Amino acid sequence: MNLVKTSFLNGIAVVVRLSSTILLNKVMAVHVAPSGYAVIGQFQNLVALVTTIASGAVGTGVTKFTAEYRDDAPRRLLIWRSAVGVSLAGAAIVALALALASRPLARWTLGDESFSSVILWLAGALVLLVFNGLMLAVLNGLKAVRAYVAASLAGSLVTLGVAAVLVTRLGLYGALLALCVSQAMACLATAILFVRHCPVRLRDLFGVIDGASARRLGAYALMGLTSALMLPLGQLLVRDGLVARLGWQQAGLWQALSKLSETHLMLLTTTLSLYFLPRFAEIRDGTALREEVLKGYRFVLPLVLCSSLAIYLLREHLVRALFTASFLPLSEALGIQLLGDILKIGSWVMAYTLLSHARTRTFVVSEVAFTAVLVVATNELSARFGLRGAAAGYALTYALYWLAMGRLFMTLTTELGHHPPQAEHPEAR
Repeated sequence: MNLVKTSFLNGIAVVVRLSSTILLNKVMAVHVAPSGYAVIGQFQNLVALVTTIASGAVGTGVTKFTAEYRDDAPRRLLIWRSAVGVSLAGAAIVALALALASRPLARWTLGDESFSSVILWLAGALVLLVFNGLMLAVLNGLKAVRAYVAASLAGSLVTLGVAAVLVTRLGLYGALLALCVSQAMACLATAILFVRHCPVRLRDLFGVIDGASARRLGAYALMGLTSALMLPLGQLLVRDGLVARLGWQQAGLWQALSKLSETHLMLLTTTLSLYFLPRFAEIRDGTALREEVLKGYRFVLPLVLCSSLAIYLLREHLVRALFTASFLPLSEALGIQLLGDILKIGSWVMAYTLLSHARTRTFVVSEVAFTAVLVVATNELSARFGLRGAAAGYALTYALYWLAMGRLFMTLTTELGHHPPQAEHPEAR
C-alpha cells in the first residue's frame, strides 16, 4: 500500500470524521457555553491519560513488530498475546483506581464533584476502550488499511450518533458521558472487521504473556506512554493556568482553538501513524530513511500550508459554522495558531523516525522537555498577551521542537548509515 493510496483511503475516513466533528462541535457549542467547552476539553485529556496508562501504551510497539514480523506468524502472535495480557490487566487495575478516586478526580479535572458518576462510566468502559485500540494497532501493523479505515468510519459514526443524542438531552453531562461510552461501543464494529482481516481468531489473542515479547514491547511502551501522557498532561496544565489567569471563558476559547487545530491536522496526523510509522520501522539504511522523510515533506507541507491559508482567509465564517458567535474572539489568535500547526506537522515527521527506531531515551527526554516548554511558554505569554499569547507559546514550542528533531534525525541517519541496508519486502515498495 503506497502513500497516495493510503492517504486516499484514510482521507475517506477523515472526511467522515471531520464531518462528524463539525456537527458535534456545533451541537456542543449550542448546548454548552465556552466555559463548558473547557470542561469537555479537560475530560478528553483525562480519558486520553487513563486509556494510555491502562493499555501500557503498547500500541506503537504492536504496530511496529506486527510490520517487522510479517513473515513470522508465531513471533507475531506472541507479541499480540503479550500486548493483550498486559493491557487488559492494566485496564482492570486503572478502572478500580478510577472508581475509588472518582470524587477527587471529578473535583480536580472537571471542577465539580457532581460529575463523579461520569468517572465511574469511564471506569466501566475502560477495558473496551483499551481492546479497541489494540485491535486497531494490529490492523495498522498488518497494513490492512481498508479494515483500519472502515473501523475508523464506524467509530466516527457511532460517536456522532451517541454524542448527538446525549448532548441534546443531557447537555454538558451528556457530552462527558458520550466521551466514555461511544468508543467502547465502537469496539464491536472493530472486532467484526478484525476477525475478517486478521490471520488469527480473536480468542487466539488471549494466552500466557511471553517475557521476551513483553521486553521488546517495553521500549515502545515507554515511548508511547511518554508521548501519549505528555500531550494531555501538558494541555491540562495549560488549561489550569489559563483558568487561573484568564478565567473559564478564555480557557474555553483556547480549547476551541485547539480543537480547530486538531480537526485541521486530522488527515496529516493519521497518515503519519497509518503509513509512516510502519514504513519508517522497515527502513534500516540512513540514506533510504532520509529519502522517505523528504517524500513525506513533499506530501504534508504543501497540504498543511494550503489548508492553513484557506482556514485563515475564512476564519470568521468557519468559527460561526463550527461553533457560535460567542466563540468569535478566538479568530484574533487563529493566524498564530495555524503557524504552530505548520511547525507541528514539520516536526512530527522527524519525530516519528525516532519513535519507529526505538530511540527510547532520546524520545522520552525530548517529549518531557518540550511539554515543559509548552506549559511555561503558553502560561507566560498568555499572562502578557491573553489568547494570542497562548497561541504564540504553542507556535514557539513547535519551532524549537522542529529544530531539535532535525538535529536528532541527522544523528539517527548517520548511525544507520554505518550498517548495510536490509533487503526490503516487495510489499514495502
